Amino acid sequence: MVVKLADNIYSPLGVTTRANYDAVMEGRCALRQYALPDGSLYTASLFPDAERRDDDHYTFFEQLCIASASDALTRADVDPRSPDVRFFLSTTKGNVHLLRAQGEVDERVLLGASARVICRFFGNPNPPVVVSNACISGLSAQIVAVRSLEAGYCTTAVVIGCDVQSDFIISGFQSLHALSPDECRPFDRDRCGLNLGEAAATIVYSGQCPVGSGQWVVRGGAMCNDANHISGPSRTGEGSYRCLQALNLRTDELAFVSVHGTSTLYNDEMESIALERAGLSSVPVFSLKGVYGHTMGAAGVLETILSMKAVEHGVVFGTRGFENKGVTGDVLVSAEPRKTDKQNFVKLLSGFGGCNAAMLFEKFRECKGVQESAGKSRECSEWPVVSLQLEMRTEELVEMYRSHIGDYPKFFKMDPLSRLGFVASELLLKKVASEADGQLNTEHLTLNTEFGVLLFNRSGSLADDRAYVATTEGEDRFPSPSLFVYTLPNIVTGEIAIRNHFLTETNFIVLEKLDEEVMAEQIALAAERGPQIAGWCEVDATGQCSAMLLAVPQHISKERILRELRN
Repeated sequence: MVVKLADNIYSPLGVTTRANYDAVMEGRCALRQYALPDGSLYTASLFPDAERRDDDHYTFFEQLCIASASDALTRADVDPRSPDVRFFLSTTKGNVHLLRAQGEVDERVLLGASARVICRFFGNPNPPVVVSNACISGLSAQIVAVRSLEAGYCTTAVVIGCDVQSDFIISGFQSLHALSPDECRPFDRDRCGLNLGEAAATIVYSGQCPVGSGQWVVRGGAMCNDANHISGPSRTGEGSYRCLQALNLRTDELAFVSVHGTSTLYNDEMESIALERAGLSSVPVFSLKGVYGHTMGAAGVLETILSMKAVEHGVVFGTRGFENKGVTGDVLVSAEPRKTDKQNFVKLLSGFGGCNAAMLFEKFRECKGVQESAGKSRECSEWPVVSLQLEMRTEELVEMYRSHIGDYPKFFKMDPLSRLGFVASELLLKKVASEADGQLNTEHLTLNTEFGVLLFNRSGSLADDRAYVATTEGEDRFPSPSLFVYTLPNIVTGEIAIRNHFLTETNFIVLEKLDEEVMAEQIALAAERGPQIAGWCEVDATGQCSAMLLAVPQHISKERILRELRN
Protein backbone atom coordinates (compact mmCIF):
# COMPACT_ATOMS: atom_id res chain seq x y z
CA MET A 1 0.00 0.00 0.00
CA VAL A 2 1.35 3.43 -0.97
CA VAL A 3 1.27 6.02 1.80
CA LYS A 4 1.87 9.77 1.71
CA LEU A 5 4.69 10.75 4.08
CA ALA A 6 4.79 14.52 3.58
CA ASP A 7 4.07 17.34 1.15
CA ASN A 8 4.77 20.95 0.29
CA ILE A 9 3.24 23.71 -1.82
CA TYR A 10 5.43 26.64 -2.85
CA SER A 11 3.32 29.28 -4.56
CA PRO A 12 2.75 33.05 -4.70
CA LEU A 13 0.34 32.52 -1.79
CA GLY A 14 2.89 30.89 0.52
CA VAL A 15 5.83 28.53 0.80
CA THR A 16 4.23 25.79 2.91
CA THR A 17 1.15 23.65 2.48
CA ARG A 18 -0.42 25.17 5.60
CA ALA A 19 0.11 28.73 4.36
CA ASN A 20 -1.54 27.86 1.05
CA TYR A 21 -4.49 26.10 2.69
CA ASP A 22 -5.07 29.08 4.99
CA ALA A 23 -4.95 31.44 2.00
CA VAL A 24 -7.61 29.44 0.15
CA MET A 25 -9.85 29.32 3.22
CA GLU A 26 -9.45 33.07 3.73
CA GLY A 27 -10.57 33.71 0.16
CA ARG A 28 -7.22 35.07 -1.02
CA CYS A 29 -5.65 34.57 -4.44
CA ALA A 30 -2.60 35.89 -6.28
CA LEU A 31 -4.28 36.51 -9.63
CA ARG A 32 -3.26 39.87 -11.09
CA GLN A 33 -3.74 41.55 -14.45
CA TYR A 34 -0.76 41.90 -16.81
CA ALA A 35 -0.27 43.37 -20.28
CA LEU A 36 1.03 41.62 -23.38
CA PRO A 37 3.34 43.43 -25.88
CA ASP A 38 0.34 44.20 -28.10
CA GLY A 39 -1.43 45.91 -25.20
CA SER A 40 -3.99 43.18 -24.60
CA LEU A 41 -4.51 42.03 -21.00
CA TYR A 42 -4.34 38.66 -19.32
CA THR A 43 -4.67 37.58 -15.70
CA ALA A 44 -2.23 35.23 -13.99
CA SER A 45 -0.87 34.13 -10.62
CA LEU A 46 2.87 34.83 -10.78
CA PHE A 47 5.75 35.21 -8.36
CA PRO A 48 7.10 38.78 -7.98
CA ASP A 49 9.64 39.78 -10.63
CA ALA A 50 12.33 40.12 -7.95
CA GLU A 51 12.04 36.38 -7.24
CA ARG A 52 11.66 35.16 -10.80
CA ARG A 53 15.36 35.12 -11.65
CA ASP A 54 17.92 32.51 -12.59
CA ASP A 55 21.17 32.53 -10.63
CA ASP A 56 24.64 31.22 -11.48
CA HIS A 57 23.75 27.67 -10.46
CA TYR A 58 20.01 27.12 -10.82
CA THR A 59 17.20 28.49 -12.95
CA PHE A 60 14.11 29.85 -11.25
CA PHE A 61 12.28 26.66 -12.26
CA GLU A 62 14.96 24.52 -10.60
CA GLN A 63 15.01 26.77 -7.52
CA LEU A 64 11.27 26.24 -7.06
CA CYS A 65 11.57 22.48 -7.42
CA ILE A 66 14.44 22.34 -4.95
CA ALA A 67 12.71 24.59 -2.40
CA SER A 68 9.48 22.59 -2.48
CA ALA A 69 11.16 19.18 -2.38
CA SER A 70 13.53 20.26 0.41
CA ASP A 71 10.65 21.17 2.70
CA ALA A 72 8.73 17.98 1.93
CA LEU A 73 11.78 15.74 2.41
CA THR A 74 12.57 17.38 5.75
CA ARG A 75 9.01 16.81 6.95
CA ALA A 76 9.14 13.21 5.72
CA ASP A 77 12.52 12.60 7.40
CA VAL A 78 13.80 10.97 4.22
CA ASP A 79 17.44 10.94 3.11
CA PRO A 80 17.33 11.77 -0.62
CA ARG A 81 20.83 10.33 -1.09
CA SER A 82 19.52 6.80 -0.59
CA PRO A 83 19.49 4.54 -3.69
CA ASP A 84 15.99 3.47 -2.61
CA VAL A 85 14.66 6.99 -3.28
CA ARG A 86 13.61 8.00 -6.78
CA PHE A 87 12.59 11.41 -8.10
CA PHE A 88 9.62 11.86 -10.46
CA LEU A 89 9.25 15.30 -12.03
CA SER A 90 6.00 16.55 -13.55
CA THR A 91 6.37 19.50 -15.92
CA THR A 92 5.19 20.60 -19.34
CA LYS A 93 7.87 23.11 -20.35
CA GLY A 94 10.51 23.33 -17.59
CA ASN A 95 13.24 25.81 -18.59
CA VAL A 96 11.75 26.69 -21.97
CA HIS A 97 12.43 30.39 -21.27
CA LEU A 98 16.12 29.65 -22.02
CA LEU A 99 15.36 28.58 -25.57
CA ARG A 100 16.22 30.68 -28.63
CA ALA A 101 15.23 30.04 -32.22
CA GLN A 102 18.85 30.07 -33.38
CA GLY A 103 22.21 29.23 -31.89
CA GLU A 104 23.38 26.63 -29.42
CA VAL A 105 20.77 25.00 -27.20
CA ASP A 106 21.25 25.44 -23.45
CA GLU A 107 21.38 21.88 -22.07
CA ARG A 108 18.98 22.78 -19.27
CA VAL A 109 16.18 23.30 -21.81
CA LEU A 110 16.09 19.50 -22.00
CA LEU A 111 13.72 18.31 -19.25
CA GLY A 112 15.83 15.29 -18.34
CA ALA A 113 18.98 17.40 -17.96
CA SER A 114 17.16 19.88 -15.72
CA ALA A 115 15.78 17.01 -13.62
CA ARG A 116 19.31 15.67 -13.21
CA VAL A 117 20.40 19.10 -11.89
CA ILE A 118 17.67 18.84 -9.25
CA CYS A 119 18.62 15.27 -8.33
CA ARG A 120 22.28 16.24 -8.11
CA PHE A 121 21.42 18.96 -5.59
CA PHE A 122 19.93 16.28 -3.32
CA GLY A 123 22.71 13.78 -4.00
CA ASN A 124 20.30 11.25 -5.42
CA PRO A 125 22.03 8.55 -7.53
CA ASN A 126 19.05 7.36 -9.57
CA PRO A 127 18.02 8.52 -13.05
CA PRO A 128 15.09 10.95 -12.71
CA VAL A 129 11.81 10.20 -14.49
CA VAL A 130 10.19 13.25 -16.09
CA VAL A 131 6.52 12.90 -16.98
CA SER A 132 5.46 15.47 -19.59
CA ASN A 133 1.88 14.56 -20.38
CA ALA A 134 0.28 17.98 -20.90
CA CYS A 135 -2.11 19.20 -18.19
CA ILE A 136 -2.46 15.76 -16.58
CA SER A 137 1.29 15.51 -15.93
CA GLY A 138 0.86 15.96 -12.16
CA LEU A 139 -1.47 12.97 -11.90
CA SER A 140 0.44 10.93 -14.49
CA ALA A 141 3.63 11.39 -12.49
CA GLN A 142 1.90 10.26 -9.31
CA ILE A 143 0.47 7.20 -11.05
CA VAL A 144 3.89 6.30 -12.48
CA ALA A 145 5.49 6.79 -9.04
CA VAL A 146 2.86 4.70 -7.25
CA ARG A 147 3.27 1.85 -9.73
CA SER A 148 7.05 1.95 -9.28
CA LEU A 149 6.62 1.73 -5.50
CA GLU A 150 4.15 -1.15 -5.74
CA ALA A 151 6.53 -3.05 -8.04
CA GLY A 152 9.42 -2.56 -5.63
CA TYR A 153 11.56 -0.49 -8.03
CA CYS A 154 11.99 2.03 -5.20
CA THR A 155 10.79 2.33 -1.60
CA THR A 156 10.31 6.12 -1.55
CA ALA A 157 9.10 8.34 -4.40
CA VAL A 158 9.51 12.11 -4.48
CA VAL A 159 6.95 13.56 -6.91
CA ILE A 160 7.60 17.21 -7.82
CA GLY A 161 5.21 19.16 -10.01
CA CYS A 162 6.38 22.53 -11.33
CA ASP A 163 5.98 25.01 -14.16
CA VAL A 164 6.85 28.68 -14.48
CA GLN A 165 5.30 31.04 -16.97
CA SER A 166 7.25 32.70 -19.76
CA ASP A 167 6.67 34.60 -23.00
CA PHE A 168 6.76 31.22 -24.75
CA ILE A 169 3.75 29.84 -22.84
CA ILE A 170 1.78 33.07 -22.47
CA SER A 171 2.01 33.92 -26.17
CA GLY A 172 1.00 30.36 -27.06
CA PHE A 173 -2.20 30.38 -25.03
CA GLN A 174 -2.94 33.89 -26.29
CA SER A 175 -2.58 32.65 -29.87
CA LEU A 176 -5.23 30.04 -29.06
CA HIS A 177 -7.50 32.80 -27.70
CA ALA A 178 -7.66 30.82 -24.45
CA LEU A 179 -6.63 33.52 -21.94
CA SER A 180 -9.16 35.51 -19.96
CA PRO A 181 -8.34 39.19 -19.34
CA ASP A 182 -10.14 38.92 -15.99
CA GLU A 183 -10.21 36.40 -13.16
CA CYS A 184 -11.44 33.07 -14.50
CA ARG A 185 -14.91 31.69 -13.72
CA PRO A 186 -14.94 27.86 -13.74
CA PHE A 187 -18.27 26.29 -14.74
CA ASP A 188 -19.91 29.72 -14.90
CA ARG A 189 -22.11 30.74 -17.83
CA ASP A 190 -19.95 33.86 -18.37
CA ARG A 191 -16.57 32.09 -18.38
CA CYS A 192 -14.32 33.27 -21.19
CA GLY A 193 -10.97 31.56 -20.74
CA LEU A 194 -8.28 30.46 -18.35
CA ASN A 195 -5.73 32.19 -16.11
CA LEU A 196 -2.16 30.96 -16.00
CA GLY A 197 -0.28 30.31 -12.77
CA GLU A 198 3.07 29.14 -11.49
CA ALA A 199 3.96 27.03 -8.48
CA ALA A 200 5.89 24.00 -7.30
CA ALA A 201 4.38 21.21 -5.23
CA THR A 202 5.85 17.99 -3.84
CA ILE A 203 4.46 14.76 -2.41
CA VAL A 204 6.72 12.15 -0.80
CA TYR A 205 5.25 8.64 -1.04
CA SER A 206 6.38 5.43 0.64
CA GLY A 207 5.74 1.88 -0.52
CA GLN A 208 6.87 0.24 2.73
CA CYS A 209 5.54 2.42 5.53
CA PRO A 210 2.99 0.88 7.95
CA VAL A 211 -0.38 2.57 7.56
CA GLY A 212 -1.82 4.33 10.59
CA SER A 213 -4.99 6.23 11.36
CA GLY A 214 -5.12 9.61 9.65
CA GLN A 215 -2.57 8.78 6.93
CA TRP A 216 -3.29 9.23 3.25
CA VAL A 217 -3.18 6.23 0.93
CA VAL A 218 -3.60 5.93 -2.83
CA ARG A 219 -6.57 3.74 -3.69
CA GLY A 220 -6.28 3.84 -7.46
CA GLY A 221 -5.33 5.77 -10.56
CA ALA A 222 -6.23 5.67 -14.24
CA MET A 223 -5.24 7.38 -17.48
CA CYS A 224 -7.36 7.23 -20.65
CA ASN A 225 -7.22 8.97 -24.01
CA ASP A 226 -10.46 10.16 -25.57
CA ALA A 227 -9.06 9.75 -29.14
CA ASN A 228 -10.97 12.85 -30.23
CA HIS A 229 -8.68 15.76 -31.16
CA ILE A 230 -5.23 16.94 -30.10
CA SER A 231 -6.53 20.26 -28.76
CA GLY A 232 -10.23 19.64 -28.11
CA PRO A 233 -11.83 17.25 -25.61
CA SER A 234 -14.47 14.70 -26.45
CA ARG A 235 -17.93 16.30 -26.32
CA THR A 236 -19.14 13.28 -24.34
CA GLY A 237 -16.27 13.39 -21.85
CA GLU A 238 -15.25 9.89 -22.92
CA GLY A 239 -11.71 9.93 -21.56
CA SER A 240 -12.58 11.41 -18.16
CA TYR A 241 -15.63 9.16 -17.90
CA ARG A 242 -13.52 6.05 -18.51
CA CYS A 243 -10.98 7.16 -15.90
CA LEU A 244 -13.74 7.60 -13.32
CA GLN A 245 -15.27 4.25 -14.22
CA ALA A 246 -11.91 2.53 -13.78
CA LEU A 247 -11.74 3.66 -10.15
CA ASN A 248 -14.88 1.68 -9.17
CA LEU A 249 -16.16 4.57 -7.09
CA ARG A 250 -18.75 4.50 -4.33
CA THR A 251 -20.47 7.85 -4.30
CA ASP A 252 -21.53 7.53 -0.66
CA GLU A 253 -17.85 7.50 0.39
CA LEU A 254 -16.71 10.55 -1.62
CA ALA A 255 -16.22 13.94 0.00
CA PHE A 256 -15.83 15.59 -3.40
CA VAL A 257 -14.23 15.53 -6.82
CA SER A 258 -11.45 18.09 -7.31
CA VAL A 259 -11.92 18.80 -11.00
CA HIS A 260 -9.72 20.41 -13.64
CA GLY A 261 -12.14 23.32 -14.12
CA THR A 262 -9.98 25.49 -16.36
CA SER A 263 -12.83 27.93 -17.12
CA THR A 264 -12.55 27.26 -20.84
CA LEU A 265 -15.78 26.62 -22.73
CA TYR A 266 -15.19 23.04 -23.79
CA ASN A 267 -13.20 21.69 -20.82
CA ASP A 268 -15.78 22.61 -18.19
CA GLU A 269 -18.62 21.33 -20.37
CA MET A 270 -16.82 18.05 -21.02
CA GLU A 271 -16.07 17.51 -17.32
CA SER A 272 -19.67 18.15 -16.31
CA ILE A 273 -20.89 15.54 -18.81
CA ALA A 274 -18.26 12.98 -17.70
CA LEU A 275 -19.20 13.46 -14.04
CA GLU A 276 -22.91 13.03 -14.74
CA ARG A 277 -22.26 9.95 -16.90
CA ALA A 278 -20.20 8.46 -14.06
CA GLY A 279 -23.10 8.88 -11.62
CA LEU A 280 -21.41 11.62 -9.60
CA SER A 281 -24.07 14.34 -9.88
CA SER A 282 -24.72 14.17 -6.13
CA VAL A 283 -21.04 14.52 -5.20
CA PRO A 284 -19.73 18.08 -4.59
CA VAL A 285 -17.13 19.32 -7.07
CA PHE A 286 -14.79 22.33 -7.06
CA SER A 287 -12.00 23.92 -9.08
CA LEU A 288 -8.97 25.75 -7.67
CA LYS A 289 -8.13 27.55 -10.91
CA GLY A 290 -9.83 30.73 -9.63
CA VAL A 291 -7.23 30.83 -6.84
CA TYR A 292 -3.99 29.64 -8.49
CA GLY A 293 -4.72 29.86 -12.19
CA HIS A 294 -3.65 26.91 -14.32
CA THR A 295 -0.28 25.83 -12.92
CA MET A 296 0.14 23.18 -15.65
CA GLY A 297 2.68 20.56 -14.52
CA ALA A 298 2.16 21.55 -10.89
CA ALA A 299 -1.64 21.40 -10.99
CA GLY A 300 -2.13 17.69 -10.35
CA VAL A 301 0.22 17.68 -7.37
CA LEU A 302 -0.79 21.03 -5.85
CA GLU A 303 -4.52 20.35 -6.14
CA THR A 304 -4.12 16.84 -4.71
CA ILE A 305 -2.35 18.20 -1.63
CA LEU A 306 -4.93 20.92 -1.00
CA SER A 307 -7.73 18.37 -1.43
CA MET A 308 -6.12 16.24 1.27
CA LYS A 309 -6.01 19.26 3.60
CA ALA A 310 -9.65 20.02 2.85
CA VAL A 311 -10.75 16.50 3.86
CA GLU A 312 -8.64 16.71 7.01
CA HIS A 313 -10.54 19.86 7.98
CA GLY A 314 -13.94 18.55 6.88
CA VAL A 315 -14.24 21.13 4.10
CA VAL A 316 -15.30 21.17 0.46
CA PHE A 317 -13.68 24.22 -1.13
CA GLY A 318 -15.84 26.75 -2.93
CA THR A 319 -15.13 27.49 -6.59
CA ARG A 320 -13.88 31.05 -6.75
CA GLY A 321 -15.41 32.97 -9.67
CA PHE A 322 -18.48 30.75 -9.99
CA GLU A 323 -21.90 32.43 -9.88
CA ASN A 324 -24.32 30.92 -12.39
CA LYS A 325 -24.08 27.39 -13.76
CA GLY A 326 -23.03 27.41 -17.41
CA VAL A 327 -22.60 23.71 -18.25
CA THR A 328 -25.18 21.15 -19.32
CA GLY A 329 -23.97 18.31 -17.11
CA ASP A 330 -25.61 17.91 -13.71
CA VAL A 331 -22.80 18.85 -11.31
CA LEU A 332 -22.88 20.05 -7.71
CA VAL A 333 -20.66 23.15 -7.82
CA SER A 334 -20.83 26.16 -5.47
CA ALA A 335 -18.91 29.35 -4.80
CA GLU A 336 -19.28 28.77 -1.05
CA PRO A 337 -17.33 26.24 1.05
CA ARG A 338 -19.31 23.30 2.36
CA LYS A 339 -18.79 20.74 5.12
CA THR A 340 -18.05 17.05 4.73
CA ASP A 341 -17.30 14.08 6.97
CA LYS A 342 -16.27 11.77 4.13
CA GLN A 343 -12.70 10.46 3.94
CA ASN A 344 -12.22 9.79 0.20
CA PHE A 345 -11.87 12.11 -2.78
CA VAL A 346 -11.10 12.01 -6.49
CA LYS A 347 -8.70 14.27 -8.37
CA LEU A 348 -9.58 14.65 -12.06
CA LEU A 349 -7.59 16.26 -14.92
CA SER A 350 -7.63 16.43 -18.72
CA GLY A 351 -5.28 17.88 -21.31
CA PHE A 352 -4.14 18.43 -24.90
CA GLY A 353 -3.43 15.28 -26.83
CA GLY A 354 -6.72 13.79 -25.61
CA CYS A 355 -5.24 12.69 -22.30
CA ASN A 356 -7.26 12.31 -19.10
CA ALA A 357 -6.41 11.07 -15.61
CA ALA A 358 -8.09 10.44 -12.28
CA MET A 359 -6.87 9.26 -8.88
CA LEU A 360 -8.70 8.10 -5.76
CA PHE A 361 -7.30 8.93 -2.33
CA GLU A 362 -8.39 7.76 1.13
CA LYS A 363 -7.66 9.05 4.63
CA PHE A 364 -7.42 6.08 6.97
CA ARG A 365 -9.57 6.15 10.11
CA GLU A 366 -7.95 3.16 11.79
CA CYS A 367 -4.65 1.31 11.73
CA LYS A 368 -4.28 -1.34 9.05
CA GLY A 369 -1.45 -3.57 7.97
CA VAL A 370 0.83 -3.06 5.01
CA GLN A 371 -0.53 -4.30 1.70
CA GLU A 372 1.57 -6.78 -0.22
CA SER A 373 3.66 -5.27 -3.01
CA ALA A 374 2.33 -5.78 -6.50
CA GLY A 375 5.69 -7.34 -7.35
CA LYS A 376 7.13 -7.84 -10.80
CA SER A 377 4.99 -8.46 -13.86
CA ARG A 378 4.10 -12.03 -14.74
CA GLU A 379 6.33 -13.58 -17.37
CA CYS A 380 4.46 -14.90 -20.40
CA SER A 381 7.30 -16.12 -22.57
CA GLU A 382 5.02 -17.70 -25.18
CA TRP A 383 3.61 -14.31 -26.10
CA PRO A 384 5.65 -12.69 -28.84
CA VAL A 385 6.91 -9.12 -28.88
CA VAL A 386 6.92 -7.30 -32.22
CA SER A 387 9.61 -4.65 -32.71
CA LEU A 388 10.51 -1.98 -35.24
CA GLN A 389 13.39 0.47 -35.63
CA LEU A 390 13.69 3.54 -37.84
CA GLU A 391 16.59 5.93 -38.45
CA MET A 392 16.10 8.77 -40.94
CA ARG A 393 15.95 12.51 -41.48
CA THR A 394 12.73 14.45 -40.92
CA GLU A 395 12.42 15.19 -44.63
CA GLU A 396 12.40 11.45 -45.38
CA LEU A 397 9.28 10.87 -43.26
CA VAL A 398 6.98 12.21 -45.99
CA GLU A 399 8.31 9.74 -48.54
CA MET A 400 8.02 6.92 -45.99
CA TYR A 401 4.40 7.92 -45.39
CA ARG A 402 3.59 8.07 -49.09
CA SER A 403 5.24 4.75 -49.82
CA HIS A 404 3.80 2.71 -46.95
CA ILE A 405 0.68 4.45 -45.60
CA GLY A 406 -0.82 7.25 -47.70
CA ASP A 407 -4.41 7.26 -46.44
CA TYR A 408 -4.35 9.83 -43.62
CA PRO A 409 -4.13 13.45 -44.89
CA LYS A 410 -3.86 14.76 -41.30
CA PHE A 411 -0.27 13.53 -41.46
CA PHE A 412 0.76 16.68 -43.31
CA LYS A 413 -0.46 18.90 -40.46
CA MET A 414 1.71 17.07 -37.93
CA ASP A 415 5.01 18.18 -36.49
CA PRO A 416 8.17 16.07 -37.05
CA LEU A 417 7.89 14.18 -33.72
CA SER A 418 4.27 13.24 -34.38
CA ARG A 419 5.11 12.27 -37.97
CA LEU A 420 7.85 9.98 -36.71
CA GLY A 421 5.64 8.38 -34.08
CA PHE A 422 2.78 8.05 -36.56
CA VAL A 423 4.89 6.40 -39.28
CA ALA A 424 6.68 4.10 -36.84
CA SER A 425 3.45 2.99 -35.13
CA GLU A 426 1.71 2.39 -38.48
CA LEU A 427 4.58 0.22 -39.70
CA LEU A 428 4.66 -1.61 -36.36
CA LEU A 429 0.93 -2.34 -36.53
CA LYS A 430 1.30 -3.60 -40.10
CA LYS A 431 4.01 -5.91 -38.83
CA VAL A 432 1.74 -7.07 -36.01
CA ALA A 433 -0.99 -7.84 -38.55
CA SER A 434 1.43 -9.72 -40.78
CA GLU A 435 2.80 -11.87 -38.00
CA ALA A 436 -0.68 -12.45 -36.58
CA ASP A 437 -1.51 -14.44 -39.72
CA GLY A 438 1.13 -16.91 -38.68
CA GLN A 439 2.14 -17.17 -35.05
CA LEU A 440 0.32 -14.58 -32.91
CA ASN A 441 -2.55 -15.84 -30.81
CA THR A 442 -5.55 -13.55 -31.43
CA GLU A 443 -6.08 -13.42 -27.68
CA HIS A 444 -2.81 -11.55 -27.28
CA LEU A 445 -1.77 -9.28 -30.17
CA THR A 446 -3.70 -8.63 -33.36
CA LEU A 447 -4.31 -5.68 -35.62
CA ASN A 448 -7.54 -5.09 -33.64
CA THR A 449 -5.78 -4.93 -30.29
CA GLU A 450 -6.49 -1.71 -28.43
CA PHE A 451 -2.99 -0.66 -27.41
CA GLY A 452 -1.92 1.85 -24.83
CA VAL A 453 0.83 4.21 -26.00
CA LEU A 454 3.93 4.96 -23.89
CA LEU A 455 6.78 6.86 -25.53
CA PHE A 456 10.15 8.13 -24.30
CA ASN A 457 12.84 10.47 -25.57
CA ARG A 458 15.56 12.88 -24.50
CA SER A 459 14.69 16.08 -26.36
CA GLY A 460 10.99 16.32 -25.60
CA SER A 461 9.53 18.55 -28.31
CA LEU A 462 12.72 20.58 -28.82
CA ALA A 463 12.49 20.85 -32.61
CA ASP A 464 8.93 22.19 -32.37
CA ASP A 465 9.84 24.48 -29.49
CA ARG A 466 12.50 26.16 -31.63
CA ALA A 467 10.15 26.44 -34.58
CA TYR A 468 7.52 28.07 -32.38
CA VAL A 469 10.02 30.50 -30.82
CA ALA A 470 10.91 31.65 -34.34
CA THR A 471 7.30 32.81 -34.80
CA THR A 472 7.49 34.95 -31.64
CA GLU A 473 10.71 36.84 -32.42
CA GLY A 474 11.29 39.95 -34.52
CA GLU A 475 9.09 42.81 -35.66
CA ASP A 476 6.82 40.53 -37.67
CA ARG A 477 6.13 38.24 -34.71
CA PHE A 478 2.97 36.21 -35.14
CA PRO A 479 2.85 33.32 -32.64
CA SER A 480 1.55 30.22 -34.39
CA PRO A 481 -1.27 28.43 -32.53
CA SER A 482 -0.85 25.26 -34.59
CA LEU A 483 2.85 25.09 -33.77
CA PHE A 484 2.22 25.86 -30.09
CA VAL A 485 0.00 22.82 -29.58
CA TYR A 486 2.78 20.58 -30.91
CA THR A 487 5.26 21.95 -28.36
CA LEU A 488 3.84 19.37 -25.95
CA PRO A 489 5.74 16.11 -26.53
CA ASN A 490 2.75 13.94 -25.61
CA ILE A 491 0.83 15.12 -28.69
CA VAL A 492 2.45 12.30 -30.64
CA THR A 493 0.72 9.76 -28.36
CA GLY A 494 -2.56 11.55 -28.99
CA GLU A 495 -2.08 11.41 -32.75
CA ILE A 496 -1.51 7.65 -32.57
CA ALA A 497 -4.57 7.20 -30.33
CA ILE A 498 -6.79 9.30 -32.62
CA ARG A 499 -5.65 7.45 -35.75
CA ASN A 500 -6.45 4.05 -34.21
CA HIS A 501 -9.24 5.11 -31.87
CA PHE A 502 -7.30 3.82 -28.87
CA LEU A 503 -9.39 4.78 -25.82
CA THR A 504 -6.54 3.63 -23.63
CA GLU A 505 -3.72 4.95 -21.49
CA THR A 506 -1.27 7.32 -23.20
CA ASN A 507 1.80 8.82 -21.57
CA PHE A 508 5.10 10.49 -22.46
CA ILE A 509 8.28 10.29 -20.36
CA VAL A 510 11.45 12.32 -20.92
CA LEU A 511 14.76 10.83 -19.78
CA GLU A 512 18.22 12.32 -19.45
CA LYS A 513 19.43 9.74 -21.95
CA LEU A 514 18.26 6.52 -23.58
CA ASP A 515 17.99 4.27 -20.51
CA GLU A 516 16.73 0.78 -21.32
CA GLU A 517 16.43 -0.15 -17.63
CA VAL A 518 14.03 2.68 -16.80
CA MET A 519 12.12 2.16 -20.05
CA ALA A 520 11.70 -1.56 -19.38
CA GLU A 521 10.38 -0.85 -15.88
CA GLN A 522 7.78 1.64 -17.04
CA ILE A 523 6.69 -0.39 -20.08
CA ALA A 524 6.20 -3.49 -17.92
CA LEU A 525 4.13 -1.51 -15.42
CA ALA A 526 1.98 0.01 -18.16
CA ALA A 527 1.55 -3.44 -19.73
CA GLU A 528 -0.07 -4.68 -16.54
CA ARG A 529 -3.06 -2.56 -17.67
CA GLY A 530 -3.08 -3.78 -21.25
CA PRO A 531 -1.01 -4.29 -24.43
CA GLN A 532 1.27 -1.39 -25.30
CA ILE A 533 2.91 0.34 -28.22
CA ALA A 534 5.97 1.60 -26.39
CA GLY A 535 9.53 2.74 -26.88
CA TRP A 536 11.90 5.49 -27.94
CA CYS A 537 10.76 8.27 -30.29
CA GLU A 538 13.27 11.07 -30.82
CA VAL A 539 13.72 14.00 -33.19
CA ASP A 540 16.80 15.96 -32.23
CA ALA A 541 17.70 19.60 -32.93
CA THR A 542 19.44 18.64 -36.19
CA GLY A 543 16.39 16.86 -37.65
CA GLN A 544 17.68 13.34 -37.09
CA CYS A 545 14.87 10.88 -36.31
CA SER A 546 15.20 7.71 -34.28
CA ALA A 547 12.40 5.32 -33.31
CA MET A 548 12.61 1.99 -31.49
CA LEU A 549 9.09 0.73 -30.83
CA LEU A 550 7.73 -2.50 -29.36
CA ALA A 551 4.25 -3.96 -29.48
CA VAL A 552 3.99 -5.87 -26.22
CA PRO A 553 1.15 -7.99 -24.83
CA GLN A 554 -0.37 -7.60 -21.38
CA HIS A 555 1.49 -9.07 -18.40
CA ILE A 556 5.07 -9.14 -19.61
CA SER A 557 8.12 -8.91 -17.40
CA LYS A 558 10.63 -6.11 -17.21
CA GLU A 559 13.38 -8.62 -17.97
CA ARG A 560 11.73 -9.72 -21.20
CA ILE A 561 11.25 -6.13 -22.35
CA LEU A 562 14.83 -5.28 -21.45
CA ARG A 563 16.10 -8.09 -23.67
CA GLU A 564 14.01 -6.82 -26.56
CA LEU A 565 15.21 -3.22 -26.11
CA ARG A 566 18.85 -4.29 -26.06
CA ASN A 567 18.65 -6.57 -29.09
